[in-house]
Amino acid sequence: MSAEAPRTLPGSDGNSRQWFGTTLLRFLRDEFKDSPGRKLGALRLFIGTMAIALVSETLLRPPHVAAVAITISLGLNPRANAGQSLELGLRMFGYLVVMAGLCIFSLALAGNEPWLLMPWSFAVMALALFHSRYIGQPTAIATWYSLVVLYSAATPQQNIYTALWVIPIMGGLGVGIWTLVQLAVKPQDPQRLLDTAIVGHLATVETVIAARLADHAGGAGRTERTRLSAPGNFAATLELLRHTQIVHPALRRKHNAYVRLLVEIDGLRRIAVWLDQSLPGEHRAQPMSPRKLDAYRRLRTACEALRLCVEESRDVSAQTLALLPDPAADFATGQPIPSLPTAMAASFRRIAEAIAAIHAQTPTRALVEPDTGAGEEKPALPAWLGYEFWAANIDTVQYGIKFSLGAILCALIVQALAWPGIETAILTCLVVAQTSLGADYRQSLLRFSGAALGGLCAYAYALAAQPAIDTIVGFAFATAPVFALAAWIAAGSPRIAYMGKQIGYSFAIFVLHDLGPVTDLYLLRDRVLGIFLGIAVMGVLDYALWPRRSISLARNRTASALQALAAFTARPADAYPLREKMLALRITADKNLASAQDFVGHAALEPDATIASTSREREALSELIRDASDLSGLLLIRRRYRALGGVAFGDYPNTLRGHALAFDSGLAGALNRAAMVLQGREPGLGSEAIAELHRRLERGSAEHHAVDRLSAEPAMAWELRRMLDRQIVAIVERIERRATYLSPHS
Repeated sequence: MSAEAPRTLPGSDGNSRQWFGTTLLRFLRDEFKDSPGRKLGALRLFIGTMAIALVSETLLRPPHVAAVAITISLGLNPRANAGQSLELGLRMFGYLVVMAGLCIFSLALAGNEPWLLMPWSFAVMALALFHSRYIGQPTAIATWYSLVVLYSAATPQQNIYTALWVIPIMGGLGVGIWTLVQLAVKPQDPQRLLDTAIVGHLATVETVIAARLADHAGGAGRTERTRLSAPGNFAATLELLRHTQIVHPALRRKHNAYVRLLVEIDGLRRIAVWLDQSLPGEHRAQPMSPRKLDAYRRLRTACEALRLCVEESRDVSAQTLALLPDPAADFATGQPIPSLPTAMAASFRRIAEAIAAIHAQTPTRALVEPDTGAGEEKPALPAWLGYEFWAANIDTVQYGIKFSLGAILCALIVQALAWPGIETAILTCLVVAQTSLGADYRQSLLRFSGAALGGLCAYAYALAAQPAIDTIVGFAFATAPVFALAAWIAAGSPRIAYMGKQIGYSFAIFVLHDLGPVTDLYLLRDRVLGIFLGIAVMGVLDYALWPRRSISLARNRTASALQALAAFTARPADAYPLREKMLALRITADKNLASAQDFVGHAALEPDATIASTSREREALSELIRDASDLSGLLLIRRRYRALGGVAFGDYPNTLRGHALAFDSGLAGALNRAAMVLQGREPGLGSEAIAELHRRLERGSAEHHAVDRLSAEPAMAWELRRMLDRQIVAIVERIERRATYLSPHS
């Protein structure tokens, strides 16, 4: 390996990798403590679980079918906002309809022909698993299909009845009660959450501007610095907008205005945070000129007005626009190099215009500029009919094949042993179907431990509480503590939430029966044995067929993010970042980096995670992801700076424009090469082209602006723009070195 290795090794302090790099006691302490929103989430899950249990004991026959409904309810997001809850509830009901149709068709086609039923079921579940992973949704269709068709495969007529009535009742009960509870127990309006996020961004900008004014007044300013960006934040904000439009359909007319507002505020925040991070201490200590001081004061006033505008849902855009006239005339008069306040003023104007469009009564114009499509041919057929689509998603294809094969093998084992009690092995193969080996390992551990703990609680209930219960009130009081524990764990972080779901199911499948003594104590034993069998079968298949190593998947996601950033950089230099294609590239890079970060966390749970070379590789990839995330923000700042800086890119001399375009092309090429090296498609790098292209651009810019004759403030503005390019070059060079270090050829 040619590049420098990371200095520290995760886990070198003796902490256990099974507990995410900490000790068991500390892990449990962290996971059981309260966190923002956990009480509300746990309350919702508890109310929903108890409602299902009481309905099952009083209305359903047999009542134990409600155990699956409890599992469904505990597995859904308890912190979802109202729009997200409606969307997920409708989607899950749609999955129920699709599942019922598939099951009935499969049983009618091959219910009496095992030689046809098994391969047909394999194909159906593989396709369902592929679809669920491709769209990033739960594996609901595949799991419900296995419950109907593969459980008790020898009785197809009874399975048709199950598909028509039992499973829809269980699914409808679980999803319906969950949705009603989400909308009834302190429902969260996504519009309020969206406004809170917008206000938070504007407050960050306001804090940065206030710190600059404090610097001028001789104050100490701020010592804490906000991070430039975090993977997934911008994409999550756009998702929140979509949820808002589900609850408030009238806002769909303002979709483009809202998108423009979110893009502008996100970009403004990035510029402000970058200025706060990059401004040298000696420059902070210098007093500002009256003109610049007035500019910052007006910016702070405008930011405060816009923040209050969003908080109080009123339109003050006219006052803000009056406060901020044309930035080119107001801030850049007599200044050859536009400053960051100039760009920030232009961004404030765009934000005010977007807010005015939101409050307008007439439909908004297309504020998100469409791409012209020049040079891009539209495919004649859907993408999924082409070879490139399946080649690009080969790991998802392997995922579907592997886990559906595991379910079929477990079904054959259950039938061969004639032991229906271990049918949970079939479902286990689909439940532990995660995106990587590390995630499989964690899910298997949580499933097994949750089933065991739930079983112990059920045995304690049978021995201590159940003999004294003869009313539904006594049943509710006896089962409430266990369901409350399951709800509290299920409302925790993703590191432990699935365990709560398993505790609830293992307990419910035992206690949800007619009131009276329990005699079938073997149910819990067989269930745990079935889970162990499913985990064992998938463990063998995971290592025998296409082992999906977390670090490899993280490397591929990072490479995809770098390619998206390269395409973003290579777009026309004067194209504003609101074009549809550029917005899609930003979101793609954002989501891929967030996914890569998750995969690196899963890699710490895999069997070889303690090997020194694997630890170094994991740490190096984490650093590369952080660099790529910072680079994404810097590239956006550079393009916005160019577009909002007061001087159109096309107005610069041809020579300087040529240097800038060459630099953009060089950045895009370097990022594409780094992505190919990371995927093993090229042996390594070692080119100094980026640094040379930057030196040419820097020299050309210095000559054009006659930097040596500039006064203090224009010289500082030029220095900040040069600093931005230098930071980009430094990060790209680090990405190249780390990509070479992580290359499979190294």
